[in-house]
Formats: sequence, structure tokens, C-alpha cells
Amino acid sequence: MGWKWTGAVSGCLGMALGTFSLAGAATMGSHYNYGIEGVLAGSAPPPGFHYRMYNVFYDASDLTNNSGDSANVGFDLEAAATAQRLIYVTNIKILGADYLYDVIVPFVDQDVTIAALGVSDSHSLSVGDITVEPFVLGWHGARWDATFGLGVVLPTGSYDASEAASPGLGYWSGLLTLGGTYYLDQQRTWSISALTRTLVNSEQDDTNVTPGSEFVIEYGLGKEFKVGNSCMIRPGLTGYSYWQIEDDSDDQPPMVDADQRKQVHAVGAELNLFWLPQLFQVNFRYLQEYGAENSPEGSQFIATLTKSF
Repeated sequence: MGWKWTGAVSGCLGMALGTFSLAGAATMGSHYNYGIEGVLAGSAPPPGFHYRMYNVFYDASDLTNNSGDSANVGFDLEAAATAQRLIYVTNIKILGADYLYDVIVPFVDQDVTIAALGVSDSHSLSVGDITVEPFVLGWHGARWDATFGLGVVLPTGSYDASEAASPGLGYWSGLLTLGGTYYLDQQRTWSISALTRTLVNSEQDDTNVTPGSEFVIEYGLGKEFKVGNSCMIRPGLTGYSYWQIEDDSDDQPPMVDADQRKQVHAVGAELNLFWLPQLFQVNFRYLQEYGAENSPEGSQFIATLTKSF
């Protein structure tokens, strides 16, 4: 069937997409755009250079409280982002895995309104927080793949505690990634995958609050079909779950207590199109969120372009 780009490698976008920094409230943001990867997210590409562009559109009109109910504060969030990712998979083997590294540069556009608090802020397309992954390993078995990665998110985006739509979040994050894919048939056309990320955050500028650590799992089930000699399509089901797994270091008035941890979940579908002669892929994904607590709850559409060399 020929080789194919098989997913995410491991990195995060390093953007505050679908989140915001309400009056400096550190817990309202996250350096990972959960849902950015889907089917085959736990697999790494083959040796070579790969370019990937993520385009994400997020909309939420509901901000939930600690009980998961709507806060009824006149909340509205519209966000769009594009992220440029460069990945190089070397021929170096470590513990039987391919060694690779990558960098992700996001550009974020946000518009946030919270009528009850008199908050109305927007930022046009601006550089967000950049992610660097200097150490990633990708294993490939006959019917399985696995990934391990270490990275850091740099506070390169502009941040101001008084601006709800700041493109940066004002703190560093360490990133640990573990993932895998299992192929349900010998031809590797059916796959089930999961990718986890753990983020540990530093103290946020201006607020002196350290956001609690976070855990994300993204998953997908897909089936690949070959169309003629030059095209493959892969429809699939996908989703994610996100939890804040540690309290913030301090309260963040007017809305967030240190022990009010956030979570959100989503389900959706995607379609991947792969043009074999040019090693070019397009992926479309839609996700609907549910079960949010202390977090926005909305939907997002993601279009990803990938070119391998």
C-alpha cells in the first residue's frame, strides 16, 4: 500500500485557542489545543522532512462553572489559528525507534466577550506561544506504532493580565507525550489509536499564579481505502478528554478558585485524503464538546495540510 504520514508525531500547537486569560486567570488557558490530532495520532511519519499546517476554528457561547452548568455571564468566544510545523525524522535509531524533532509556530486570532463582567477584547492574528520538541522517538511494528516525546512551550506570545484575548499565556509549559496505534488487520487498513499529553506549567507572569498540571487523551478509529493508484481516503471517528489534574497555586478572582479544576470532552468525525504521487495530505475534522467544567464548551473545525519530502 505504500507508506503514508500517519499522524501527529507528538507535539502541541502551543496556542491559547479555545481558551482565554480572563483578567489574568491562569486556569482559563491551556498551551495545548486538545483535538488537534485524531485518527493515527499515536504514529510518527517515516524518515525525511515533513511540513504541516494546522488551521483551527473554535466557537463557544457557553462558559461552565464548577458544577458543569452554564455560568450565564453573557459569554462568547470566537477563535481562529494557523500553526506552521516543521518536522525532521532522522535516520538515527534510539532503542529501536526513529529519532525526530520538530518546532511549531502558531498565529492566533481571538475575540472574547463576557458581558456580566464588562469584558470585551480581541486580538488580530498574532504570534502565539511556540512549541519546541527536541526529543521524540517513533517505533514501528508489524501491526503497531508507538511514540514518546519531550518538549517545551515558550512564552513567546504577547501576554497582558488585563487583556482577555492575549495571544500568549505568560508562562512556560513542559510537555510529555506518550501514544500508540494498533492495526486491527494485517493490511493495516483498520486502526485504533490514542495519544496522551501531560503538561506541567510554570508561574504565570503578572498574576504570580502557577496553573495546575494538565492531562489530555486524544483517540481515533479509522478505516483506510485506496482509490485507484494515486489516492487514499480514511474516514474515522475521533474525540478527546481533558482534565486539569492539579490545583492552581492560588485563587484568581473574580471567577476562579484554586481548587476548581477544569475539564472538557468531545466527540467528532474526520476525513483524510492522501494524494500519493505528491505525498500530500488534507485532513478535515469536526468536534463537538460536552461535559465541560470551569471551561468554555463549544465546537471546532480543523483543516490540516501535510506535505512530505
